[in-house]
Amino acid sequence: MGMTKDQFKVLVKAMKAVYTNPGFIPDQNAFDVWYGMLKDLDYAIASRAVQIYLQTEVIPPTIAGIRNQLTKLTKSDGDNLNEMTAWELVKKARRRSGYYENEEFEKLPPIVQRAIGSPAKLHELSVSEDLNESVESSNFMRAFRVEQQREQERAKISPDVLKFIENLESRQLTHEKEQESKKIEEVTEHGEGGTQKATENG
Repeated sequence: MGMTKDQFKVLVKAMKAVYTNPGFIPDQNAFDVWYGMLKDLDYAIASRAVQIYLQTEVIPPTIAGIRNQLTKLTKSDGDNLNEMTAWELVKKARRRSGYYENEEFEKLPPIVQRAIGSPAKLHELSVSEDLNESVESSNFMRAFRVEQQREQERAKISPDVLKFIENLESRQLTHEKEQESKKIEEVTEHGEGGTQKATENG
């Protein structure tokens, strides 16, 4: 997947035919930068994105402007779901999640999995005796909208940049877990120390 430099040259030629400003992709350096930022796109999709831009925008395109068109051409797993439909899937899954939460969690679309968080949350929704469905549905729908927005933004980013971002997020998560573990160890040590002193004094 992705496009060759020769294919990208065709797109640049089309864009420069419409936007004749000499400052638009003026030299080889600019061409290389543009190609480097768009080369991950399938040529057919990139070509269509450029066509849409040429037909709908009056200012010269930017790299971000072309990538923004992708959201009109490609669909993610959350595009066919709205928050109400997603919550209905969760309600259906929780019916069997008293015992089969892992199985039910795996059946959910990835975007719904991310919004609900974990199989443990499904189990909690299933067995809770004082469940406030209004509050839970509101919390879930808020999380679902965040995940939808995140998907839309990530759809505009090239795979190499996205991988870099994911690596940063993974390292941050690992760091946070390590810090949390240290806090728990400190609390445990202080508690044991206090218990030992109390025993000695007694």
